[in-house]
Amino acid sequence: MAIQLLMKNKDGTSRTFDVHKDTTTIGRRRSCDLHVAIPTVAPVHCQLTLRDGSVSIVNCDPDSETLHNGSVVASAKLIHEDRVQVGPVEFTIAISDDETVIRRH
Repeated sequence: MAIQLLMKNKDGTSRTFDVHKDTTTIGRRRSCDLHVAIPTVAPVHCQLTLRDGSVSIVNCDPDSETLHNGSVVASAKLIHEDRVQVGPVEFTIAISDDETVIRRH
């Protein structure tokens, strides 16, 4: 299974992050797997988990909100092209069983 997060910037540019671990932390802390250096993002804001072929997002900071397709969640199962928002940063998730397909996404 291949997983990528696509981050679109306000200037129209985008960045893609490959997710390779069973648990990927997202947050402001430099030790996070995906470091988001924005003050409104919690030190460890949320984590992506890959388990039994499914991908989930889990909010890690009770004082911060993680949004899934525009709704605040404590946790949610993710599917291809879902949106996850961490602070002001929005990611679109790409999930594929075929790693060659996702690389062209």
